[in-house]
Order: sequence, then C-alpha cells, then structure tokens
Amino acid sequence: MKCLSRQDIEAIATRVVTAYYKLPELQGQQIHRIDPELLLTKVLGLNIEYYHLSRDNSILGATSASEMGIEVFDNDDNEAIYFLDGKTVLVEKDLKDDTTQQGRCNFTIAHEGSHQILKMLYPREYGVNSNSAKLHFYRANSEKNKPISDWEEWQANALGSAILLPRERIERAMFMFSLGEKITMLNKMVDSRVYDRFKDLACFLGVSKTALAIRMKQLGILENDYLDDPYRILDVPYDGGGRV
Repeated sequence: MKCLSRQDIEAIATRVVTAYYKLPELQGQQIHRIDPELLLTKVLGLNIEYYHLSRDNSILGATSASEMGIEVFDNDDNEAIYFLDGKTVLVEKDLKDDTTQQGRCNFTIAHEGSHQILKMLYPREYGVNSNSAKLHFYRANSEKNKPISDWEEWQANALGSAILLPRERIERAMFMFSLGEKITMLNKMVDSRVYDRFKDLACFLGVSKTALAIRMKQLGILENDYLDDPYRILDVPYDGGGRV
C-alpha cells in the first residue's frame, strides 16, 4: 500500500477537483458544491450502480480494481452475484432512494471513487493484477473508528472528504451562511443559531453533518463539536471531596 501524507492527499484532491471544474457541463454555471456522481462518471470514467449490498445495511459501498464477483441482494433479500469490471462503484440502493441520506450517499460515492483514484495513480501498490485482487467495502460510520486499523480505508475516507469538501467551497459557504471564518463551538443546546446554520450548511454542500464536522476540524475551522452528545459539555468530573 502506498502511504500518503495529508499533504499528498490534499494535492491529489486538488488535481481531481480542478479537472471537475473544467467539465463542459459546468461551464458558465455557478458551482456551490461537488457532485460526486458527475465527478466519477465524467472525470474518472467510472460507472456507478445501486444495489442492496448487505441484509443489515452495514455495507454502504464497494469497489475493486480488478474483475471479480460480489454478493448483492434484491428487495426480497434473494442473493445474486454482481461481476465488477474494475471500474465500477457499487452503492447501497437505500441511500439513493432515501432523500434524507443524500449526504451519506454522496460520501459513499466519493469514498469508493477514491479507491479507484488511488488505483489509477499507484497501480502496483493497489493491486490491479488478478493475483492481488481485493474488494473494498465502505461500512457505516467507519470514518469514526479510532484507533485507525485499516489505512487503505482511512486514505479513501480522507481523499473522499477532501474531494467533496475543498477548503474554498466550505469557506465560501460559511460566508454565505454567516458563520464567519471559524466555528469555536458546535452544540445545539448551547447555541442553536450556529447549529441550525451549520446544519443548513451541510445540506447545502451535500454532505452529512458528521462528514462536514470532521473535515472542518481537520482544516482547523471548527474547534469543538458536540454532534453526538450535546450534553457532554455539561459533564464536570467529581473529585471525591464533595465538590464538582
């Protein structure tokens, strides 16, 4: 596996997004966010197909740099085999069908597309030949896993995030939503105004609140977020001496 730094990943993302901006379909338009379907199909020449990838919806996306079969399911949970051709991304169909899951759908597409980008750039390291063929699965909430146990998946997460959410897109949208240059604290219980604007910002950029918060923290434009537990800020450790 090719070990990439944050700087390497940002440089790759910049090249991909620059090519996206040059697409004929986008000329003369005001671009507010990255459309991952358009990017994968028109910039990278990939195919995107939507199937049920698991019975419990734990698998959100899959792809491979090589030709191989993968188990998929129909609406009645009957099994079938889909034969990947080395340039196709599979995405959980329920994400596409549920408009409330648009952000997660977009990130899944970007994540699996990132595996393909890394394969294109580093074919030897990412196993294009049949002897080292590998299936890549994107699983729900894998971006939160700590400590990192799978660096290939981490790199795909990081690259997908950098492609979907370039710094300039976020900063311009933050200005549009009157969020300033930086969010110090994101907590719906403490400041509902900032939280509501952040929620609208995520929707505007076509991503989930979690994905946007992770990316903004990585860029240094969000200090503290309490998306998972807004009451955590009220937790004060007890010192055992009758005081809190």
